[in-house]
Amino acid sequence: MNFLNKFFIIFISFTYLCLPAIAAFDIDTSVDDDIRKKYNTSKIEDDLLPPLPENLKQNKKVKSNEDFSKTTTTTTATTNNATLKEVKEVKNVPKSQGQQITLKRGTKFTVRLTSAISDKMSVGAKIYFKLTKPIKTKYFLLPENTKFVGIVVDSHSPQLSGNGGLLVIRVDNVVINGRTQEINAKVTKVNYKKIFFNNIKGKRTYWKNVVKSTQPGKRFYDKMWAKTKQLANDNITIILSPFTLITGVVVIGVNVMGSPIFAMFSKGGSLSIPANSPFELKLLEDTTIYN
Repeated sequence: MNFLNKFFIIFISFTYLCLPAIAAFDIDTSVDDDIRKKYNTSKIEDDLLPPLPENLKQNKKVKSNEDFSKTTTTTTATTNNATLKEVKEVKNVPKSQGQQITLKRGTKFTVRLTSAISDKMSVGAKIYFKLTKPIKTKYFLLPENTKFVGIVVDSHSPQLSGNGGLLVIRVDNVVINGRTQEINAKVTKVNYKKIFFNNIKGKRTYWKNVVKSTQPGKRFYDKMWAKTKQLANDNITIILSPFTLITGVVVIGVNVMGSPIFAMFSKGGSLSIPANSPFELKLLEDTTIYN
């Protein structure tokens, strides 16, 4: 027996069982007859329905020509006040920080000094740089001459043992459109020359001083040699010439042997960098800045 046959058999059986109930169902229309006897349904609604209770009646009828201008004016004034309040609140909203860009650690900036610096600067002194070229992306602009602010964290003048002057600069602020923002950067190049460990140093002159410290011994030896030749040209004084030569050799020998020690007492080169000198700055960590 297929599905359709089963469906028709079930439907016929269900209908047969429900026929007695359908036949017994009767709609009661007696209520409608009572309403028709009591009310005239052909009349309008106001005559048909019973009157309203006194407490629900309006004390004053609304006229078609009634002036609503006062109410409208009051409502408009209220709305305008609310609008003005909203405008004031909008004005008090903090100014947007604008577009932002996240610069990765290791990003480099080519900048120039705005004033001369030297190893005579004290710790805590401010140093200012300006950006030489604008940095542009699709949604961000870091304009030319943007100010970078550094601070001297260590310095000293030339020292003994040929040690030159020193400046250590940490760059911790950038000023964009009048807003100061924090960064963390160091100096990696000065006058296009790479520096190491963020140390800007004057010339170390130890080995130069070693050579320089032998000059007195060489001058003394030259005098003794000239004296030796002079004595050797005379038959009487020739016997003295070896003594002058030996004295000159001994002195220059002592001078050369002691030159590494003598050089320890001489100072290195001083450090002085003029304004507008090129520097290279490098970020030490990822930094987000706003324009």
